Amino acid sequence: MLGGVLGDGHKYFTVLGQVSLPYLLLAIFVYYLSVLIYALRWKLVLRGMGKDVPFLELVKSILASIFMNNVTPMSRSGGEVLRIAWISRRGKVPAGLSAMSIVYERILEAVPVFILFLVGMFCFSSMPGFLFVLGLLGIAFVWIRWEDFVRVSLRVFKTPVSEEELGQILSLKRCHGVTLAGILLSSVIWILDVVRLKLITLALGLHLGVLVLVIISIASLLLGLVALTPGGVGIIEGGLVGTLVHFGLPPAMAVSVTLLERLVSYVLSTVVGFVVLVTSGGMEIWRALKSP
Repeated sequence: MLGGVLGDGHKYFTVLGQVSLPYLLLAIFVYYLSVLIYALRWKLVLRGMGKDVPFLELVKSILASIFMNNVTPMSRSGGEVLRIAWISRRGKVPAGLSAMSIVYERILEAVPVFILFLVGMFCFSSMPGFLFVLGLLGIAFVWIRWEDFVRVSLRVFKTPVSEEELGQILSLKRCHGVTLAGILLSSVIWILDVVRLKLITLALGLHLGVLVLVIISIASLLLGLVALTPGGVGIIEGGLVGTLVHFGLPPAMAVSVTLLERLVSYVLSTVVGFVVLVTSGGMEIWRALKSP
């Protein structure tokens, strides 16, 4: 089906030629606003571990990590490693604390993602109740067995830490203010993701419902997690086109929405991330990581 869709390239250029520039610029603004909120969330987590890293360094490391994610196979395979090394060198944060701050971010992020996932499952699954209970049990298990989870994660990441650093990591669970703020900021990030999709569709003159946009956001997330190609190239695009066609969009419009979304979330982010990487000393950090 996709091959036939791609055969009508002139239709896509016709649709893309009618893009509303103000909506597209707003979508780009929303994307980078999300990056700032990512950095703020990370700063709060690090502060909860007793480390105060300059906000600008966190922003630069995230932007550079997006570039690395987009050019290395497997989701976040290169970007997360770069973030750990960047903050360890620039923020004087021990590698173990830096790694676990990112792991803790993912736990906080799991709450709104889980809610979005449930929305999608209620639309497509014949047993949403079972998936809800399974997901809830998974989150509860990690929270209850936090110390064991941390120790296993450190072994997986092959990151040695001192007893003092381990205590700082484990103390995060008791920082209720950091946890609640992190969940709130994570929720804002995913709301902005839906808002960005809304702006992109409006730029093409479409008026999709919030539920459809939420499901598209979930599809993009899941496709990115399972994609083996750099930045999910090919896999994410095909999945998003299929999702949009499933909801009744003409193939030409579905491809146009996907191309515009990937322009913002992949092409521009890759360019900006590369510029940050080469102008902020990130290449030296990456070369140090690759050297024996």
